Amino acid sequence: MILIFIPIVMNAKSNTYKVKEAVDYFHAYDYTSPYYNVEESYDMGAGPKDKKKIKKKKDVGNKTKDRRSSYFSKRYKTNRKRRSSNIDKKTFAIKTNLVYSAALTPNLAVEIPIKEHFSAEASTTYNAWDLEDNIKWKNLTLTAEFRYWPKKNMEGQFFGINANWAKYNIGGIKMPYFADAIYYRYDGWMSSVGLSYGYMFNLSRSWSFEANIGVGLSYTSYDKYLHPVCGAYWGSYKNILFMPTKIGLSFVYKFN
Repeated sequence: MILIFIPIVMNAKSNTYKVKEAVDYFHAYDYTSPYYNVEESYDMGAGPKDKKKIKKKKDVGNKTKDRRSSYFSKRYKTNRKRRSSNIDKKTFAIKTNLVYSAALTPNLAVEIPIKEHFSAEASTTYNAWDLEDNIKWKNLTLTAEFRYWPKKNMEGQFFGINANWAKYNIGGIKMPYFADAIYYRYDGWMSSVGLSYGYMFNLSRSWSFEANIGVGLSYTSYDKYLHPVCGAYWGSYKNILFMPTKIGLSFVYKFN
Protein backbone atom coordinates (compact mmCIF):
# COMPACT_ATOMS: atom_id res chain seq x y z
CA MET A 1 0.00 0.00 0.00
CA ILE A 2 2.85 2.35 0.90
CA LEU A 3 4.62 1.47 -2.36
CA ILE A 4 1.50 2.52 -4.31
CA PHE A 5 0.88 5.76 -2.34
CA ILE A 6 4.42 7.21 -2.53
CA PRO A 7 4.66 7.41 -6.40
CA ILE A 8 1.22 9.07 -6.54
CA VAL A 9 2.26 11.78 -4.04
CA MET A 10 5.56 12.39 -5.85
CA ASN A 11 3.84 12.65 -9.23
CA ALA A 12 1.22 15.09 -7.84
CA LYS A 13 3.98 17.22 -6.32
CA SER A 14 5.85 17.44 -9.62
CA ASN A 15 2.64 18.38 -11.47
CA THR A 16 1.98 21.11 -8.90
CA TYR A 17 5.40 22.63 -9.58
CA LYS A 18 4.75 22.47 -13.33
CA VAL A 19 1.41 24.24 -13.01
CA LYS A 20 2.97 26.90 -10.78
CA GLU A 21 5.75 27.49 -13.32
CA ALA A 22 3.19 27.77 -16.17
CA VAL A 23 1.14 30.34 -14.23
CA ASP A 24 4.25 32.37 -13.41
CA TYR A 25 5.31 32.30 -17.05
CA PHE A 26 1.84 33.41 -18.17
CA HIS A 27 1.89 36.46 -15.88
CA ALA A 28 5.49 37.29 -16.72
CA TYR A 29 4.94 37.31 -20.48
CA ASP A 30 3.19 40.31 -22.02
CA TYR A 31 0.51 38.80 -24.26
CA THR A 32 -0.89 42.24 -25.07
CA SER A 33 2.33 43.34 -26.76
CA PRO A 34 2.04 43.86 -30.54
CA TYR A 35 5.24 41.86 -30.91
CA TYR A 36 3.80 38.75 -29.27
CA ASN A 37 4.11 35.72 -31.52
CA VAL A 38 0.98 33.58 -31.37
CA GLU A 39 3.03 30.56 -32.40
CA GLU A 40 4.97 30.72 -29.13
CA SER A 41 3.28 28.79 -26.34
CA TYR A 42 4.16 27.07 -23.13
CA ASP A 43 3.64 23.35 -22.90
CA MET A 44 2.13 22.56 -19.55
CA GLY A 45 3.71 19.12 -19.61
CA ALA A 46 7.13 20.16 -20.85
CA GLY A 47 10.11 19.24 -18.82
CA PRO A 48 13.25 21.29 -18.18
CA LYS A 49 14.77 20.08 -21.46
CA ASP A 50 11.65 20.96 -23.49
CA LYS A 51 11.73 24.50 -22.15
CA LYS A 52 14.75 25.19 -24.33
CA LYS A 53 12.49 24.84 -27.37
CA ILE A 54 10.45 27.87 -26.28
CA LYS A 55 11.48 30.91 -28.27
CA LYS A 56 11.48 34.23 -26.51
CA LYS A 57 10.91 37.36 -28.52
CA LYS A 58 13.81 39.78 -28.38
CA ASP A 59 13.14 43.28 -27.28
CA VAL A 60 13.08 45.47 -30.35
CA GLY A 61 13.79 48.55 -28.27
CA ASN A 62 12.14 51.95 -28.27
CA LYS A 63 13.26 52.81 -31.79
CA THR A 64 10.66 50.67 -33.52
CA LYS A 65 7.89 51.87 -31.19
CA ASP A 66 8.89 55.48 -31.75
CA ARG A 67 8.97 54.89 -35.48
CA ARG A 68 5.48 53.38 -35.42
CA SER A 69 4.06 56.09 -33.17
CA SER A 70 5.61 58.86 -35.26
CA TYR A 71 4.20 57.29 -38.44
CA PHE A 72 0.65 57.11 -37.09
CA SER A 73 0.86 60.55 -35.51
CA LYS A 74 2.02 62.07 -38.79
CA ARG A 75 -0.74 60.26 -40.64
CA TYR A 76 -3.48 61.45 -38.31
CA LYS A 77 -2.08 64.97 -38.12
CA THR A 78 -2.10 65.15 -41.92
CA ASN A 79 -5.73 64.06 -42.05
CA ARG A 80 -6.71 66.62 -39.45
CA LYS A 81 -5.00 69.38 -41.41
CA ARG A 82 -6.79 68.36 -44.58
CA ARG A 83 -10.17 68.38 -42.88
CA SER A 84 -9.57 71.76 -41.29
CA SER A 85 -8.38 73.25 -44.59
CA ASN A 86 -11.54 72.05 -46.31
CA ILE A 87 -13.64 73.59 -43.57
CA ASP A 88 -11.74 76.87 -43.86
CA LYS A 89 -12.50 76.99 -47.55
CA LYS A 90 -16.19 76.69 -46.81
CA THR A 91 -17.56 80.18 -46.50
CA PHE A 92 -20.78 81.94 -47.38
CA ALA A 93 -21.31 85.00 -49.52
CA ILE A 94 -23.86 87.74 -50.02
CA LYS A 95 -24.38 89.46 -53.36
CA THR A 96 -26.42 92.08 -55.12
CA ASN A 97 -27.39 92.03 -58.80
CA LEU A 98 -26.63 95.24 -60.68
CA VAL A 99 -29.07 94.32 -63.49
CA TYR A 100 -32.01 94.24 -61.08
CA SER A 101 -30.77 97.37 -59.33
CA ALA A 102 -30.68 99.20 -62.67
CA ALA A 103 -34.32 98.11 -63.14
CA LEU A 104 -35.19 99.81 -59.83
CA THR A 105 -35.66 96.49 -58.05
CA PRO A 106 -33.89 95.93 -54.71
CA ASN A 107 -32.41 92.45 -54.47
CA LEU A 108 -30.27 90.23 -52.29
CA ALA A 109 -28.73 86.76 -52.68
CA VAL A 110 -26.92 84.39 -50.32
CA GLU A 111 -24.69 81.51 -51.43
CA ILE A 112 -23.53 78.68 -49.16
CA PRO A 113 -20.99 75.96 -50.11
CA ILE A 114 -22.12 72.37 -49.60
CA LYS A 115 -18.98 70.47 -50.59
CA GLU A 116 -15.77 71.24 -52.42
CA HIS A 117 -17.47 71.50 -55.82
CA PHE A 118 -21.10 72.28 -54.94
CA SER A 119 -23.01 75.23 -53.54
CA ALA A 120 -26.57 76.49 -53.11
CA GLU A 121 -27.85 80.01 -53.72
CA ALA A 122 -31.08 81.66 -52.62
CA SER A 123 -32.08 85.08 -53.94
CA THR A 124 -35.04 87.42 -53.82
CA THR A 125 -36.23 90.71 -55.32
CA TYR A 126 -38.96 93.01 -54.05
CA ASN A 127 -40.53 96.12 -55.52
CA ALA A 128 -43.75 97.34 -53.93
CA TRP A 129 -44.21 100.92 -55.14
CA ASP A 130 -45.85 102.60 -58.14
CA LEU A 131 -43.95 104.79 -60.56
CA GLU A 132 -45.14 108.04 -62.12
CA ASP A 133 -48.08 108.15 -64.57
CA ASN A 134 -49.55 104.98 -63.04
CA ILE A 135 -46.68 102.86 -64.36
CA LYS A 136 -46.67 99.51 -62.60
CA TRP A 137 -43.46 97.62 -61.88
CA LYS A 138 -44.34 95.70 -58.72
CA ASN A 139 -42.74 92.30 -58.25
CA LEU A 140 -41.67 89.72 -55.72
CA THR A 141 -39.39 86.88 -56.85
CA LEU A 142 -37.86 83.90 -55.06
CA THR A 143 -35.10 81.84 -56.67
CA ALA A 144 -33.20 78.77 -55.53
CA GLU A 145 -30.22 77.46 -57.48
CA PHE A 146 -27.93 74.45 -57.08
CA ARG A 147 -24.47 74.95 -58.57
CA TYR A 148 -21.55 72.78 -59.65
CA TRP A 149 -18.06 74.29 -59.74
CA PRO A 150 -15.54 72.24 -61.80
CA LYS A 151 -12.51 73.89 -60.16
CA LYS A 152 -13.66 74.63 -56.59
CA ASN A 153 -16.35 76.54 -54.76
CA MET A 154 -16.87 80.17 -55.77
CA GLU A 155 -13.99 80.28 -58.20
CA GLY A 156 -14.09 80.18 -62.00
CA GLN A 157 -16.99 78.84 -64.02
CA PHE A 158 -20.07 77.08 -62.73
CA PHE A 159 -23.15 75.26 -64.02
CA GLY A 160 -26.48 75.48 -62.25
CA ILE A 161 -30.08 74.37 -62.16
CA ASN A 162 -32.62 76.81 -60.76
CA ALA A 163 -36.26 77.03 -59.74
CA ASN A 164 -38.11 80.36 -59.65
CA TRP A 165 -41.40 81.81 -58.45
CA ALA A 166 -42.64 85.35 -59.02
CA LYS A 167 -45.65 87.54 -58.28
CA TYR A 168 -45.98 90.58 -60.52
CA ASN A 169 -48.15 93.58 -61.35
CA ILE A 170 -46.78 95.43 -64.38
CA GLY A 171 -48.21 97.88 -66.88
CA GLY A 172 -47.55 101.09 -68.81
CA ILE A 173 -44.04 100.00 -69.90
CA LYS A 174 -42.54 98.09 -72.78
CA MET A 175 -41.82 94.49 -71.89
CA PRO A 176 -40.45 91.52 -73.83
CA TYR A 177 -42.98 88.65 -73.95
CA PHE A 178 -45.70 91.19 -73.03
CA ALA A 179 -45.69 93.29 -76.17
CA ASP A 180 -48.81 95.32 -75.33
CA ALA A 181 -47.86 96.02 -71.71
CA ILE A 182 -47.62 99.69 -72.68
CA TYR A 183 -51.43 99.68 -73.05
CA TYR A 184 -52.43 97.01 -70.54
CA ARG A 185 -51.66 95.94 -67.00
CA TYR A 186 -50.76 92.34 -66.11
CA ASP A 187 -51.46 91.05 -62.63
CA GLY A 188 -50.41 87.43 -62.07
CA TRP A 189 -47.76 84.94 -61.03
CA MET A 190 -45.09 82.83 -62.72
CA SER A 191 -43.04 79.71 -61.94
CA SER A 192 -40.09 78.39 -63.92
CA VAL A 193 -37.20 75.96 -64.02
CA GLY A 194 -34.00 76.44 -65.96
CA LEU A 195 -30.31 75.82 -66.50
CA SER A 196 -27.67 78.45 -65.97
CA TYR A 197 -24.02 79.14 -66.64
CA GLY A 198 -21.77 81.70 -65.01
CA TYR A 199 -18.30 82.76 -64.06
CA MET A 200 -16.94 84.29 -60.86
CA PHE A 201 -13.92 86.59 -60.95
CA ASN A 202 -12.05 86.91 -57.65
CA LEU A 203 -11.02 90.53 -57.12
CA SER A 204 -9.55 90.03 -53.65
CA ARG A 205 -9.78 87.64 -50.71
CA SER A 206 -13.28 88.91 -49.87
CA TRP A 207 -14.60 90.58 -53.03
CA SER A 208 -15.62 88.94 -56.31
CA PHE A 209 -17.63 89.75 -59.41
CA GLU A 210 -20.06 87.27 -60.92
CA ALA A 211 -21.74 87.10 -64.33
CA ASN A 212 -24.43 84.53 -65.11
CA ILE A 213 -27.34 83.78 -67.40
CA GLY A 214 -29.99 81.07 -67.39
CA VAL A 215 -32.80 79.92 -69.67
CA GLY A 216 -35.72 77.56 -69.16
CA LEU A 217 -39.47 77.01 -69.28
CA SER A 218 -41.90 79.29 -67.47
CA TYR A 219 -45.58 78.90 -66.72
CA THR A 220 -47.57 82.05 -66.04
CA SER A 221 -51.17 82.85 -65.13
CA TYR A 222 -52.43 86.46 -65.11
CA ASP A 223 -55.37 88.81 -65.33
CA LYS A 224 -55.28 91.54 -67.95
CA TYR A 225 -56.61 95.10 -67.48
CA LEU A 226 -56.59 98.30 -69.50
CA HIS A 227 -53.72 100.46 -68.37
CA PRO A 228 -55.51 103.69 -67.32
CA VAL A 229 -56.26 104.06 -63.62
CA CYS A 230 -58.92 101.52 -62.61
CA GLY A 231 -58.82 100.17 -66.15
CA ALA A 232 -61.47 97.69 -67.27
CA TYR A 233 -60.91 93.98 -66.83
CA TRP A 234 -59.87 92.42 -70.14
CA GLY A 235 -59.59 88.72 -69.36
CA SER A 236 -57.60 85.91 -67.71
CA TYR A 237 -54.82 84.10 -69.52
CA LYS A 238 -52.30 81.29 -69.09
CA ASN A 239 -49.15 80.76 -71.05
CA ILE A 240 -45.98 78.63 -71.28
CA LEU A 241 -42.86 80.48 -72.37
CA PHE A 242 -39.26 79.58 -73.18
CA MET A 243 -37.40 82.55 -71.76
CA PRO A 244 -34.45 83.67 -69.62
CA THR A 245 -34.87 82.57 -66.03
CA LYS A 246 -31.77 84.33 -64.70
CA ILE A 247 -29.49 87.15 -65.71
CA GLY A 248 -26.98 88.79 -63.45
CA LEU A 249 -23.92 90.98 -63.02
CA SER A 250 -23.30 90.86 -59.31
CA PHE A 251 -20.86 92.12 -56.71
CA VAL A 252 -20.06 89.37 -54.22
CA TYR A 253 -18.73 89.69 -50.68
CA LYS A 254 -17.37 86.50 -49.05
CA PHE A 255 -17.28 85.94 -45.30
CA ASN A 256 -14.11 83.90 -44.76
